Amino acid sequence: MYSFTGVKYVMQVKTVDLLLTFKCPSKCSHCSYKAGPERTGCMKLADATRYLGELASTQPLQSMTVHGGEPFLYFEHLRRIVKTAKKFKIPERWVITNGYWANNKVTAKNKLSELKEAGLTCVTFSVDAFHQYFIPLDSVKKGIEAAASMEFERVCVDSYFLELNSESDNPYDGSTRNALENLENIDNVEFNTYQPRFVGRAADLYRYANPKPKLPNGKCRLPFWIGGNLESPRGAEIDYEGNVTLCPGICIGNAKAQSLPQMLRNYDVCEHPILSIIAGEGPIGLFRMATVKGFKQRHGFANECHLCYETRRFLRCYYPQYLTPANCY
Repeated sequence: MYSFTGVKYVMQVKTVDLLLTFKCPSKCSHCSYKAGPERTGCMKLADATRYLGELASTQPLQSMTVHGGEPFLYFEHLRRIVKTAKKFKIPERWVITNGYWANNKVTAKNKLSELKEAGLTCVTFSVDAFHQYFIPLDSVKKGIEAAASMEFERVCVDSYFLELNSESDNPYDGSTRNALENLENIDNVEFNTYQPRFVGRAADLYRYANPKPKLPNGKCRLPFWIGGNLESPRGAEIDYEGNVTLCPGICIGNAKAQSLPQMLRNYDVCEHPILSIIAGEGPIGLFRMATVKGFKQRHGFANECHLCYETRRFLRCYYPQYLTPANCY
């Protein structure tokens, strides 16, 4: 495929995220996929095996992450997917969890031991005000301490702040700082901080990010876990329905309908009705498109991601095949 500059790119996936389920014991207000207890559905093991096999045999795949939703709700599926990834010799095998299951030290150690034996190399725990509204910090701490003692290659704690500065005084960031102080004495743990992308439920938090009166007119940056750029992404997410997405709610195809190697070979940002505009003009291009179709701006936007999401939410009825899964909106 060719970029807007005429340079030929071929999509080469180095990382894949399997969204095992959107079911979750928490219903975090910053969740891009609007996961929660009421959601249903889980990725079939046969589908996960095919996806990993296709990618491992045709792509320079370096890492696989299982998350959701909460993957520990389907623990046997999680364990077997990790084992499959090891069989396909994918070097890094991750899971992201909110740690709800680590209600005592024995349980925490046993579950992590099973996964480590299956081939899990890295673990990420989510800790911040959004998760701790639902999940006791003491449970997550037991899970982190157990993982940190087990010689995983990496144990991470990921936290989301609405404002990435130490002086933010919104009701969320202070609680997140307090939670992290409770964990600071645990050794062998990496701490990472991020800002929500203001998509999904997080879009309703925009007011805490000092929305600007002027329209954001910068370019799109793919999520850090995807990498690359819109012309040549370096990763992809696949949900349990088969949707292959580059950003929550932006789909490039369905892995149940066609093979992943074929999909990646045929990927051309210029042919995608949504991504082509974002790549060429930035999210403000989507705003212009939506305005022509009747979109009315009712408030300011926190950043380009927020602008993109609100216009996509309006445009979804015109492009349901490309703006999916539906629950993102």
